[in-house]
Amino acid sequence: MKDCTIDVEPKGGAARVVRLAGTVDAYTFPRLEFALQELLRGGDTQVVLVCQGLEYISSAGLGTLIGFARRAREKRGDLRLAQIPPRIFQIIDLLGFSQVLEIYDSPDLALASFGATGPRPAEISPDDRKP
Repeated sequence: MKDCTIDVEPKGGAARVVRLAGTVDAYTFPRLEFALQELLRGGDTQVVLVCQGLEYISSAGLGTLIGFARRAREKRGDLRLAQIPPRIFQIIDLLGFSQVLEIYDSPDLALASFGATGPRPAEISPDDRKP
């Protein structure tokens, strides 16, 4: 069983950057859920999740991301995903989550999106979302 690492970077701007690597499965998703809940408790409602090192994510892990995005949006924040490996993107896209979560090629683009009033995920063509 592979481990999951969650590195929360020090706050450097309006959004918090979290780097996720390894495997998010039935055993490790509670750690991700806890880390994201702690961010909300601390007032961090704008989060960029960098997934470059992510090898696997279960449906429970994806549910955690959707749940966090919903709670963050209730507080006028959001969750952005960046650098998703193609294999993981295919799963996210197949399940329709790419219609609800904003996905970017780089953390810089994801961070910049918090300052811009661009199109919502459903208004972006699938070709524009592919990593």
